[in-house]
Amino acid sequence: MLRLMPKQSSFHSSLYNKIPKNHILKLINSVVDFSFINELLEESYCKKFGRPAREPELMCKLLFLQHLYNLSDERIIEEANLNLVYMYFIGINPEDSLPDKSLLSKFRTQRLQDSTLDEIITEIVTQCVDKGIVKGKSVSIDATHIEANTIKKTPERLMKHLARKIISAY
Repeated sequence: MLRLMPKQSSFHSSLYNKIPKNHILKLINSVVDFSFINELLEESYCKKFGRPAREPELMCKLLFLQHLYNLSDERIIEEANLNLVYMYFIGINPEDSLPDKSLLSKFRTQRLQDSTLDEIITEIVTQCVDKGIVKGKSVSIDATHIEANTIKKTPERLMKHLARKIISAY
């Protein structure tokens, strides 16, 4: 059952004023409209029955942080419990509890289809580009499996290379 919880301010939420205004997560949070996440995932929840679910927006923000900082499920929950910027970004007060690490995995497998997380991340990045937070001037390509010219040609490699040339000629 999907139930959107109203955000309540906290005595401790004044700590968020210590976060620098130019911190990337504070900038992203200020310009990106995350309401599209709840709309996108609304159909994957039962409206009338079941236990109240954690907000999809909160769960997707955790997954976004996990993807952004290359963290495991366990590590992102641990970091979000300690890191004030993460708390601010996901929209919780310092005294609020986070979901269990196993819930992230369940959310990923039960609520998100194969491409939904990619759609969400793409939408967040698109909004950031539109607002001028992210600027791309170059493209990075993972060249892990590209054979460099500096590799010495062993007789075996040379024979394979010549065989390919001969076969492709016919």
